[in-house]
Amino acid sequence: MDAHYSNWIEISRSAYRKNLEFFKNRLMPGTDLSVVIKANAYGHGMLEIASLADEFGVKIFCVHSISEALALRKNGFRQRIVVLGPTIKCFAEAAVKNDIEVVCYNIENLELYEELAKKAGRIFNIHLKLETGTNRQGISGSALLAFLDVLKKCEHVKLRAAYSHFANIEDTTDHSYAKMQIERFKNEVSLIRNAGFSGFDLHFASSAAATIFTKTHFNMIRLGIAQYGLWPSKETYLSYITEFGHGDEHILTPVLSWKTVIGQIKKINAGDFVGYGCSHQMTRESTIAILPIGYSDGYDRHLSNQGYVLIHGKRAPVIGRIAMNLTTVDVTDIPEAAVEDEVVLIGSQGDQIIRAEDIASLAGTINYEVVARLPEHITRIIVE
Repeated sequence: MDAHYSNWIEISRSAYRKNLEFFKNRLMPGTDLSVVIKANAYGHGMLEIASLADEFGVKIFCVHSISEALALRKNGFRQRIVVLGPTIKCFAEAAVKNDIEVVCYNIENLELYEELAKKAGRIFNIHLKLETGTNRQGISGSALLAFLDVLKKCEHVKLRAAYSHFANIEDTTDHSYAKMQIERFKNEVSLIRNAGFSGFDLHFASSAAATIFTKTHFNMIRLGIAQYGLWPSKETYLSYITEFGHGDEHILTPVLSWKTVIGQIKKINAGDFVGYGCSHQMTRESTIAILPIGYSDGYDRHLSNQGYVLIHGKRAPVIGRIAMNLTTVDVTDIPEAAVEDEVVLIGSQGDQIIRAEDIASLAGTINYEVVARLPEHITRIIVE
């Protein structure tokens, strides 16, 4: 065990660098690489990932909230920071003061930014979200024209970029909807240019688009889950290998490993029950190991009686219900298992591996949720 914790997350510097190198080499000329480190960097640790991205020379961070942006500024990161989620008015002054770029599509917010930027004697950058088919944040058509009319009068707010987001690029190998969104995006951008604006950037590409549609790179890609070595979906991977004819040599490398230790080992008899609800009954005399981790640590309760962990390079099945802070596994067939031995929840040990996708499949969810739900109280350690 590399650290004195009951459970911890290891973040591989070499894997992270390898993934960023892969996408850097795919960038179209004139395209910037930004990394999306919202939601505690998809569970990987926002400050840890920001430091690795900084080592790699990344100049733009994308987050969801002003609080995330301020945490980055507090910890000394001077990169451009773009807040992609809504910014409520009480945080507007902090955004202006700390040179944080925000998404804007409400006229009220736009007028407030102009007032605050004028008072501060500086130019404030906004990113205009264009609605192209996701129907979440953003504006288009007449609402866009009304917004632009007000923006024209602003002397201290600059249109730094216009952007949008794909709705259905990951879930299918039929990308007709994504292509329709691209056409809508181009039409809305034409409205902006026809209104007299120029010199602004464009960005649209998420991890999936950055991988399979280089024509969506524009001036910047927003690299999300792929920077962490996780494919957005099986469909994205299939589209990639179909289009480019690549094999395993271009599979992304997972950055995160999640580990714990054995807290106790004991013998139990055939017929004994394990866990709450007596949900598992032993069919033989067995040896079980108690792990100091549970659903409060992000280890999904749906893995009860169907998940598995790695101990000494072997699979140990989860038995009984996963509790708030404890999980029980069967180590009868791993006689060398001992108290405080390393246990792998996500990652590799020997020739065995547990991927976030494996846990997602058992829990009925997606790899995004598996890693993003890893709580902040778990220590993250950067390893080589």
